[in-house]
Amino acid sequence: MVTNKLKRRLLRARVVLNQAIRQILEINRIRKQLPFFQNREAKEKEIEQDLKLLNKIAQQQAVLIRKYEEELETS
Repeated sequence: MVTNKLKRRLLRARVVLNQAIRQILEINRIRKQLPFFQNREAKEKEIEQDLKLLNKIAQQQAVLIRKYEEELETS
């Protein structure tokens, strides 16, 4: 029963990590087009804040995934 909970949590963490990575990639695509925007500096600050948040989320999810995988190996 415990392994099912861990597997479910692991799957959820992987999904969240994949979503964060996709959003990071999308932001990087937008960043390439920044020189063409009128208000480039404001947009750049907004993108930097979003990237910081998404990177933090991705790091947390990666740590969770490692933890769940280790727990599944020992059980």
